[in-house]
Amino acid sequence: MPKIIILNVGTEHALGDRASSTHPITRSGWRHAWFAEQGDILISPVAIDDDFLRYLGGTLGFDAATVTVLSRERIVTDELLLSGGFLKELRELTGTGSDWRLMPCFWTQGVAELASLLGTAPRAGLGFALQRGSDLLNRKTHFRQLAAGAGLPLPEGSVVRTPRELARAIEQHLPRTGTVIVKQDDGAGGLGNLTLTTGEVAPLPGSRETRAVGEDLSALSAEVWGTLADESSHGLVVESYHASTQQFYLEYVIDESGAPVFLNSGEIRVRPDGDPAATELVWVGLDLPAALPPGLSAQALTESRRLVTLIAQIGHQGHINIDAITTETGELVFNEINARWGGGLVAHSICERLIGSGYADHHVASTLRDVPPAPLDTVLRLLDEHGLRFSRETLEGVIVLACDPLLINNMECLVVGTTRDRAREIEARLLEALKPIDAVTGGA
Repeated sequence: MPKIIILNVGTEHALGDRASSTHPITRSGWRHAWFAEQGDILISPVAIDDDFLRYLGGTLGFDAATVTVLSRERIVTDELLLSGGFLKELRELTGTGSDWRLMPCFWTQGVAELASLLGTAPRAGLGFALQRGSDLLNRKTHFRQLAAGAGLPLPEGSVVRTPRELARAIEQHLPRTGTVIVKQDDGAGGLGNLTLTTGEVAPLPGSRETRAVGEDLSALSAEVWGTLADESSHGLVVESYHASTQQFYLEYVIDESGAPVFLNSGEIRVRPDGDPAATELVWVGLDLPAALPPGLSAQALTESRRLVTLIAQIGHQGHINIDAITTETGELVFNEINARWGGGLVAHSICERLIGSGYADHHVASTLRDVPPAPLDTVLRLLDEHGLRFSRETLEGVIVLACDPLLINNMECLVVGTTRDRAREIEARLLEALKPIDAVTGGA
């Protein structure tokens, strides 16, 4: 059954800017084109050129000319999906719609309405999405409420709804570690999080900025409230901030039968920014699967499945990913949930298609976002010259996940190896091969 893949990755809950087609989250539509198969339709916030589609199809082994890309060069909102001209174009492509299924990043109210209007699968679970049920699962305040109800281990913290409550929560939770994290209700990639500390002010994982806690806590709380709270906010979350030894996620999909299915896990890679004035760490990419000790892995799967089962019972269907850390004292702590595609889902999908469903037993996949932008043909030529392009014979090598033709945002690559050390070796060779590009662009 062909798919209508809806790249509504730049929804306003994540960006707050409905017109942005140059934001990195929006431009990530390129990486999500890798979900395409023969005859699919891609609804994308950005145009995807034919050269990239040919490269994608050649790598995965299908005719990419059969893929239709619909783009208005703007983020894919519910308003766009349900607009008369766009809906007419979709109906002309899908006919009755019964032979198609939807694959959206977010199951928004508009996506559910579109499924009903087109008559596409899945048909179960639409009632929850039609009532904006997914909003329950993409807010930090609701996560703490649901996770507490499911009994997951959480950092000490509170949901606050006023600047006064914020000040009280900071005072209450700061002594545990000397640092608290204050989370915006809606946000993505740590962009809405601030850390407040009595210690050294330095960039921290999961936070866009760290600020010092001074004597005037009321003034600081009012300042933070003004920065993070907005008219759509249901409050803020304040938690004791724990230094982590591992940052990882677990991804599930709730299928049409309502059953949670585990898909993949991964660890988050960050590094210090070369700019000493930078307020946040650089997100390097993800490693799949997460290299967790067996006991911790079993605990994480057991705890997370309890929450996902609760979410399935209230009617959600689609993808769910849950973020967690291990603290320096070895504790498992969950800190966020998102009802959408996870950042590692593309890598997981590609590896299943190229290597097989059990790839994580004998291969490691690493996404690398920390790569200077360059034209696709230049990158592919360098990969071939250095013997780095992914090979179906060796089942190792490099795949270009995203290559922005406007050269606005960094390129993203997928590195596949038989072990983590092997993947790092290939990655090092890749970065060495790309140095001529880096010299021209001056870095990204």
